[in-house]
Amino acid sequence: MKNEINLSFCIWDFEDITHSEITRLIGLQPSKIYTKGEKNTIGLALAKENGWIITTSLTKYSSFDDQMNSLLDIIESKIDIFKPLCEKYYCEFSCAVFIRYGNEESTPWVHLGSRYNNLINELKIEFDIDIYCLPNEG
Repeated sequence: MKNEINLSFCIWDFEDITHSEITRLIGLQPSKIYTKGEKNTIGLALAKENGWIITTSLTKYSSFDDQMNSLLDIIESKIDIFKPLCEKYYCEFSCAVFIRYGNEESTPWVHLGSRYNNLINELKIEFDIDIYCLPNEG
């Protein structure tokens, strides 16, 4: 199997606005939502906070750069909508890197360039990265 990168943009910890209102404001359907106190989509744990998440239409095998540029295109085109959301709620880029040990592929490259740096300085967006080493299953 190939190494993977899954990148998403998340809005967390809101209580005074609904998932539907965020969807209406931004004009995009979320890829995933979390509702505080309800079962998480992964496992049986209850969600600790409300969350609204978007990903790109690119595959998990697309490069970090391609996924980041796709998300930046979305956010930059609606910056006037994202700015008050980012000021009020916890917003982050969430990046999961899955490295398959035992394969010949190089480690996925994660590079945060000036386009990203300019946006996060303006919107105060955090960056979270999780790295997983998994056996090569194929």
